[in-house]
Amino acid sequence: MNHSHNQSCCSHNDNGNEMEENGQACGGCCCGHHETTIQLSEEEIEILTELAQTPYLPLAQFVLKSSQSSHLESVALAPVYLHDRNDSMDTVRRTADVLKALEAKGLLTLDYEEPLENGDYTDYSDSTLYAYFKETVMQAKGKENFLFDMADLELGSIALTHIGQIAVENLDKLTDTEN
Repeated sequence: MNHSHNQSCCSHNDNGNEMEENGQACGGCCCGHHETTIQLSEEEIEILTELAQTPYLPLAQFVLKSSQSSHLESVALAPVYLHDRNDSMDTVRRTADVLKALEAKGLLTLDYEEPLENGDYTDYSDSTLYAYFKETVMQAKGKENFLFDMADLELGSIALTHIGQIAVENLDKLTDTEN
């Protein structure tokens, strides 16, 4: 994101309030005439478009746990967002990279504390990839000194941030002007 001010611009700092006499910032930008540019890939636009149609999307992470200690836990794969219950590992990893990039740009949140209240996560629990994960954990379970002997599916959600909502609105405007 490019968002910078100088005193000749509008006497506002990056947060937008007037500069103090010593040139130090004292607040946030509210002047409204600055543009912010965010570069988006086609895959990122696709996910933002999905979120524009459905404000919250299901999310999961595959977690290794131990029956020997409730403190032992390791995330094996995250974030997991499925388009289809038969998505391959490669597809899920590519989607995870896109989600992480959008989160890094401040456009969405990936939250494992708040699963969707009436969310349907059956595609996740019944997915080919989760079945493979559980099978792999079961195979390793019999090995000596292997602590992670339980597979768990932790549920979460994806949501647009305020900046993400603005980006989606701008995508809609761009689409409207192109048509």
